[in-house]
Amino acid sequence: MSSMGVFRKVEMDEKSYLIYTDHPTSSTEALAVDSNGEDLPHLPHFFCPNARIRSHKLKVEKNFDGVDFFKFHPFNSYPNFPNTRSGDQQGESLLDYDHHHGITCKLPVLPLFWCNNKNPDCHEFKCGACQMETLSVKYYTCLECEEKFHKECVESPLEIKHPSHPFHSLRLYSHPTHMVCISCGRLVSNMFYHCVTCDLSMDPICAMEPIPFVLDHPKSHPHPLTFFPTQASLVCNICSLVKKLDPTYICIQCVFVIHKDCIGYPHVIRISRHQHRISFTSSLPYGNLSCGVCRQEVDNNYGAYSCKKCDSCFVHSKCAFHRNVWDGKELKGVSEEEDIIDDGEPFLRIADGIILHPYHNHYLRLETSRVYDENKYCRGCALPIYEGQFYSCMECEFILHESCANAPRMKRHPLHPHPLTLNVTTKELGNNNEGMYHCCVCGRNGTGFFYDHHIGERRFRLDLRCASITEPFEYQCHKHPLFLASELERKVRCQICKGKSYSKLNCMECDYIICFRCVTFPYKVRYKHDSHFLRICDGKKASDEPDWCEICEGKIEEVKERESPWDERKETRFYKCNDYCQTSLHVECLLGRDMYMKPGHSVKDYVSFSKHSLGSEGTTWTDVRILLNSSLSRPICTACMRRCKFPIVFKGYDSIFCSWDCIGYNDMVAEHRTS
Repeated sequence: MSSMGVFRKVEMDEKSYLIYTDHPTSSTEALAVDSNGEDLPHLPHFFCPNARIRSHKLKVEKNFDGVDFFKFHPFNSYPNFPNTRSGDQQGESLLDYDHHHGITCKLPVLPLFWCNNKNPDCHEFKCGACQMETLSVKYYTCLECEEKFHKECVESPLEIKHPSHPFHSLRLYSHPTHMVCISCGRLVSNMFYHCVTCDLSMDPICAMEPIPFVLDHPKSHPHPLTFFPTQASLVCNICSLVKKLDPTYICIQCVFVIHKDCIGYPHVIRISRHQHRISFTSSLPYGNLSCGVCRQEVDNNYGAYSCKKCDSCFVHSKCAFHRNVWDGKELKGVSEEEDIIDDGEPFLRIADGIILHPYHNHYLRLETSRVYDENKYCRGCALPIYEGQFYSCMECEFILHESCANAPRMKRHPLHPHPLTLNVTTKELGNNNEGMYHCCVCGRNGTGFFYDHHIGERRFRLDLRCASITEPFEYQCHKHPLFLASELERKVRCQICKGKSYSKLNCMECDYIICFRCVTFPYKVRYKHDSHFLRICDGKKASDEPDWCEICEGKIEEVKERESPWDERKETRFYKCNDYCQTSLHVECLLGRDMYMKPGHSVKDYVSFSKHSLGSEGTTWTDVRILLNSSLSRPICTACMRRCKFPIVFKGYDSIFCSWDCIGYNDMVAEHRTS
């Protein structure tokens, strides 16, 4: 087989296409069957991609010297079977020689079956090479490893000359970390095409996709669009970007440029960052326009999305199409009544100051907090009742903050494109835990109310405090308003906890960045041994006047490493009373690491056991109780072997743990689960 894959012009259905072709030198032929077991036209033999990737990784590992391991590693094995009698028999091996390193590896020679199902229903499968899930009726399959493969992943040549990148060829590489396909944005690592000169990558499916010469798409443009190969300087009129490997089409009559991926763009959509629908417009008003998602400038010379009800809302097409922003639905011709969410009271009002909440069976009476009681916890957010009004059950100890009781049954949030529904942990199973949820934004576990949305097995959950954050967010610890991060796909380090996170808030006027975990700590709290409110402070202030925490008796420093080796976050904040008493407390010591876990509840931890330990294999649930850490002698945590300093402890597996992290990362528990 030739090492260079090329595109040639062919006519199909009276239309011209650029289609990838190669010139196999092997005279051997592959096995091909359809879904009914009937023979199909013979195809060239190919290596199993699994074997090809494994042998490639073996050569890389053998030559690992600690210096070039994270560089690009070129493939040297051809996808076709060799044209030799000794190498084209099933079960034999081919010696694959790496000319650069002088290493010989064995590649198993196995037949691949070409499956072309006559059933028109597409079959979903996960490619064993690129790991991408696809709907298709055509694919290769290997009977040895029982994997299915894309045709492009199997037939990928060592080099390819792509029409959208005519000046440099693309070489087949692998890389220890993920690379981003410049065409579809997908992460790839096992095998991908890369141009070292231009520093751009492309997965095999995008690299070998047929390219039509002329496109007729009236919805996107009234005139036929012609493929234009030299596109390095052409800006798309839809997304306002230059994409070096995305096939670009032009209309000379209108001086119109559009990427292939932008063809068929939706005209009316709803995004999570704006309360109204937005529509695409090719004519923008003059002036300094700012994108409502990334907060960067919107170019007046190109199209963008705007709101017909708001004069200041403009959004880049790229930002509007992001999976965390848009729900993927075209709303042109769809009634706006479907967007309406009932904003009435989430409870039944019985009388003035008396309600019946859907998540409790008794009447609740509105009261005002006058004396701080450390044993009173809200059943909604699981935080103590510090001040203000709250609802208290007239028959039992159930209480709710007034704000938690008023949490709407359904709401939209800027962090998720779909409407979220209020839920409660006592009525459903969480991720591996019964009676407990995990917030997808701040990463905390909780036992109270949360917002939820799921499609199949994919779930998005948000606790009440994260759900209360909207744009612009007026944060009491910062003088400027904060906005959701513009870089949706990149982790950024929080300036407070020093941890990296996707979900964060940025200041547009300075370099202030804070994650949702830090921004949701209560600004004011109460402490049982202080009659005043304590306010949160940054660690930077601690260096000027060093203080000592009254709970753990440790020094409050600017940056303090966590005691748990599995948690990379660093504690830099503390609570302090600015009145005469000058009480100082670490945030964790006062609120704990699990501040949304309410004492008095029991949750079930998901336990797995192996055949080695019990003679069988399976799963079960184990009860874990959440208790107040109120004894005079604080217990010792079984995991970290330290005194439990947090306000709650966990009792399970016949042991005491100071946090949920200690339960999850304790070797003793792992041994207990398999004993």
